[in-house]
Amino acid sequence: MVNLLKEYSRSLLICTVVSIITWAIWGGSYSIHAVISFAYGFVATSTGKLVWFFKPAWSSRLKYAVACLVAIVIGTLHAWWWVSGFGTFRALDFIIVSTLLFIFLYQVYLNREQSLQLEKERQEAKLKQVEQQKTLAQSQLKVLQSQIEPHFLFNTLANLKVLIRHDPQKAESLLDNFSELLRFSLKKSRSDQVSLKDEISSLECYLEIQKIRLGERLEYEIDLSRDIPLETLVPPLLVQPLVENAIFHGIEPAAKGGLIHLRVQQKEDQWIIEVADNGVGLAAGVGKLSCNKHNGIALSNIRERLSTLYQERGKLLIQSNQQGGVTARLEFPCAP
Repeated sequence: MVNLLKEYSRSLLICTVVSIITWAIWGGSYSIHAVISFAYGFVATSTGKLVWFFKPAWSSRLKYAVACLVAIVIGTLHAWWWVSGFGTFRALDFIIVSTLLFIFLYQVYLNREQSLQLEKERQEAKLKQVEQQKTLAQSQLKVLQSQIEPHFLFNTLANLKVLIRHDPQKAESLLDNFSELLRFSLKKSRSDQVSLKDEISSLECYLEIQKIRLGERLEYEIDLSRDIPLETLVPPLLVQPLVENAIFHGIEPAAKGGLIHLRVQQKEDQWIIEVADNGVGLAAGVGKLSCNKHNGIALSNIRERLSTLYQERGKLLIQSNQQGGVTARLEFPCAP
């Protein structure tokens, strides 16, 4: 209904301008010019709507052509009746003027139709691109999961086997955390996003497993502000690879081990997640870093996923700390 009113309002405006022009050229009573002009516009608009409704398969050009032709014929007959009551009438003049006018409007409406069609195609292409980006992000997540899980799984099972013989209590703790981590991983694999609460919980399980493996050589802290909504959604497996890298490249090579500090902040509409360690740092770990293919692929996948999901608003920054160690900083928009 709103669109219909807009169409008739637009037609009324055009007919008003036309009636003023014809009145200025030929003179006489303006009301006659207005009634004749409005009749042409009303017939053209109404015919167009009827043709669009009953003949949707016709091309836009044919629809406009039929509407214009009907408007010229009926509008001219209407003008004949108003001017002379079907008496003496300069029909040719009216036909020529109305034909020229409708040729002009025909081109205007066709251009408008083409613009709308192009905009529709652009929106469809944009939607298709978004779907492709989503598919790419999902495939990258699966690749990342397949790279992280196997070696971690084998190492954990090997540690569990040793602990069962020598420290059953620790073996039980490891098994509990490992079971929880698998549960969270299964949940992540079924969704493009997980709650921040689940993501932090899975990281705690992961860190507890690594702490059992490394003993006193690994400590960790999780700094999470109380006002941060834990039910908000975040992409899975963005933080765990960074924690893994911090342990493997920073803490393990250090003689005394070190501390992993996970900090989660929300600044306006952006998440700021930092994984900092006080290990050997980039310079000392460069040889090990360069020869570890998994690390490079993991960081590359994280950057590609951030770019795919958030374009320029998704960032991964790696920098050395002044007091030693490395900080990996994630930045991406909060879920709406």
